[in-house]
Amino acid sequence: MFHNPLSARQSADGATVTAVENARNPLVKTGVDYWLSLCGQRRFPARDKLALRGMATFLPCTVIAGVVDDGADYEYRYVGEAQRQAFGTYFKGMRVTQIEAALPELGAILRSAYEQVRSTGASFLVRGRVDHEPARSQCRYHETAFLPLGASDAAVDHLLIVGVQVPTPFWELPDEKLKNFANQITAPTAPA
Repeated sequence: MFHNPLSARQSADGATVTAVENARNPLVKTGVDYWLSLCGQRRFPARDKLALRGMATFLPCTVIAGVVDDGADYEYRYVGEAQRQAFGTYFKGMRVTQIEAALPELGAILRSAYEQVRSTGASFLVRGRVDHEPARSQCRYHETAFLPLGASDAAVDHLLIVGVQVPTPFWELPDEKLKNFANQITAPTAPA
């Protein structure tokens, strides 16, 4: 296997960047495990290897972005419902350049993360405070896996992003409490 040997490190904004195998959130971990299962002996799987059936559990937490013109831009091809709610907008079909024009700071963060995956072909995981949320937000923390996809190991042509946003950090919870937390956030809510 050719996966990122990234060791945990703290970024300037306090977020932790680490290997995807260190995912703690059950939904993110399931997405990472699925991606790893598709890799086989390759560095990363092809986009056409993704199947809705295999992604059903974590699909709401998923974004798929296509690489445009060797990284000049990125286009959102799929946006899961949890991601749409987390960002407060449906951005399928939008490009990062549009986000950069409207929200330069968020656009810069997204471009930097996407370019890191595209240019290196390496996956990574980030967890920490959510940068784009207002102080009154219910979801102040995130764990997000950035996973490359490509028809060959020579070039990344899509990104698979699996992430969750939560009100409190969960990564230091003991495993039993983490399982209870996962059950709470994945349980269907009663209609209002």
